[in-house]
Amino acid sequence: MLQEAGGEQGDVLMILVPIAVAFAASEVSVSFQSDIPSSAEELLLPASEGLAPREECLRNACIISYEAIFFERYNPITALDMLRNLPGFQIDDGDDARGFGGSAGNVLINGERVAAKSETPSDVLARTPVASVERIELIRGQTGGLDLRGQSVVANVILSSDAGGAAAWQLRSIVNLKSPGAFPFGRLSYSDRAGPLSYTVGGEVERTQFRFDAEERVLDGAGALGELRREIFEETGFRSEASINAELSLGRTALRVNGSFGYFDESGEEESERIPLSGDPVLFVLEGSGFEELSAEIGGDVERSFADDFTAKLIGLYRRDDATDRGSLARGPSAVDAALGSVTSSETLDTEAIVRLELDYSGLPGHLIELSAEGAVNKLDSVFSLFEDEGAGLVPVDVPGAVTQVRETRGDFSISDSWSVGAVGFDGVVAAETSRIEQTGGFAAERSFFFMKPSLTATYAPNQQTQIRLRGLREIGQLDFFDFVSSTDLGDVELQLGNPDLAPETTWTFDASLERRFGEISVVTVTAFHDWISDVEDVVPVAGGLEVPGNIGEGVRRGVSGEGVAPLDALGVAGGRLDFSGRYQFSRVTDPVTGETRRLSDERAWQAAVEFRQDLSAAQVSWGWDIAFRGARRFFGLDEDNRSQDRPDLDAFVETTRFAGLRMRFGMENLLNQGADRDRLVFDGSRDLAMVDFREVRERNNGREVLFSVSGNF
Repeated sequence: MLQEAGGEQGDVLMILVPIAVAFAASEVSVSFQSDIPSSAEELLLPASEGLAPREECLRNACIISYEAIFFERYNPITALDMLRNLPGFQIDDGDDARGFGGSAGNVLINGERVAAKSETPSDVLARTPVASVERIELIRGQTGGLDLRGQSVVANVILSSDAGGAAAWQLRSIVNLKSPGAFPFGRLSYSDRAGPLSYTVGGEVERTQFRFDAEERVLDGAGALGELRREIFEETGFRSEASINAELSLGRTALRVNGSFGYFDESGEEESERIPLSGDPVLFVLEGSGFEELSAEIGGDVERSFADDFTAKLIGLYRRDDATDRGSLARGPSAVDAALGSVTSSETLDTEAIVRLELDYSGLPGHLIELSAEGAVNKLDSVFSLFEDEGAGLVPVDVPGAVTQVRETRGDFSISDSWSVGAVGFDGVVAAETSRIEQTGGFAAERSFFFMKPSLTATYAPNQQTQIRLRGLREIGQLDFFDFVSSTDLGDVELQLGNPDLAPETTWTFDASLERRFGEISVVTVTAFHDWISDVEDVVPVAGGLEVPGNIGEGVRRGVSGEGVAPLDALGVAGGRLDFSGRYQFSRVTDPVTGETRRLSDERAWQAAVEFRQDLSAAQVSWGWDIAFRGARRFFGLDEDNRSQDRPDLDAFVETTRFAGLRMRFGMENLLNQGADRDRLVFDGSRDLAMVDFREVRERNNGREVLFSVSGNF
């Protein structure tokens, strides 16, 4: 298996070629500001008016300010449209992990992080009209005045303090060419100020669809074709969400509130026609699914400056998700005559409560010292039911851990400082975390954990074009409470038990980045990384021929990633722009079943993406395309080896603002009829001892889609 991962090294060329194009196409002349600011306050001054961004550097930190007018070429309607076109920046909204401290992304709004978890900064910016944005700052290195939380590159969206009321709206419809019916989406948001109060309210509704058709071949253990399968899956749903974000400024005190409420409901069915080549009767298998969720979150913070160099912030959040998941499996000589064989139901209530206190002190020149303390309680209540028909009708099946509650109480404490030594800037954090997990019900367990979480980032900028960043840190993985409870996969006939002994995965990460800028928008960033992983999360065998989520020991992940932007004017494509990104990695871990070394389960060895856009300003027309390539993923179970491969995904669009200033966009999604192919080996027992029982080879097509949208401001 290591040989297979190593054999994919040639694919890294797909990453390196766009980087070479960027160097060739970029304008290498750069105009520098002659006067360097002498303080962090000067560094944060607004940029001058005009299209060209303004870059200011202080020691090892640089801020590039892009005024709102810079983004007009991209026809933005919301602040998110602007951020997506920020040169050399990939949005990271953070992850849904370990409260606020561990889920920080790389986006700030007015220098602050959004006190929310269900809603990301991108969600908030998608509701913020473009008229409310003054500029966007790209911050490279620690300025000693903002909460970057270990991020080396951060975007800070500055909202205008004197903008009047403004609204943004969008209507969109998607049609899958393989099935009738349009699936609309609508969003409306409004932002305004009333004295010291600023607010944004918004709502959106959407009909959703996911469908595919597939051809599958089933071979026996000797490789002989035994069965053909034709499968059609279609899932439709409805989603709605309402939200509010507000800020009240009262002198040295600021109060912020974020609230959201959502509802989601979907149902689907997969029809599989199974044709044995032996001449046995054709069998139809119908797998039904349904999911319904109500979610709500309220969060906010109170921030007060007690002096020019001392600030305190108290953050609070409560979130809950109430969900019901249903499944069924039926078999018969036809789709009409199929009889129920299995029915499942899962009801879960997932809640989280967080309180965090942050104390910031900047009284030491060139330093920002922050003390923080965070407490959180996460809880999952789960009730799982399984009914099966063994000839006398549906009867309940006793499943271990079917009714259970998991509760984690966690405390997090940290002290961080940002400082400089000569031309090198440092951002260091010393943090500790303690947690207690209690589980009751079918699985009963109680455990405690303690982790140290240090991190250190160093930044060096030899000139305004180049920046070198080194980072080392320890990360604690977020436990998925759904791995503690039991469920089932009816399609693959797999009973999935929970594991009360699951421990968090911990990772020591070291990475080094080199960023090089050319001209107004050209940038290339290359990062090399190495991860040492303890308690790798995977699946482990248990008694009775079953498997559960568990920890399988030590692992390693290393590789290189790159991203960049290249203007194409020098190649004769006026107003053209090429964005590219890629990642190649190698990983290894010891397989708990075979004892052999293999790659980490369910991770891709490589991926790459290229996006082209051309803005024809005189004609008020833009067009472009994007394509994504991804390596295969492999999942290793007790009795199966499952390999999946996504084919290249190509999208294209054309848009115009010629009519009443509205942005009208026509797009074709999945032009190559991309799908996920699967090659699944199932063994007659444990993989290390048994022979192959059968093999499933599936080719799946998701279908091409046509998209039309109209959006605007008023």
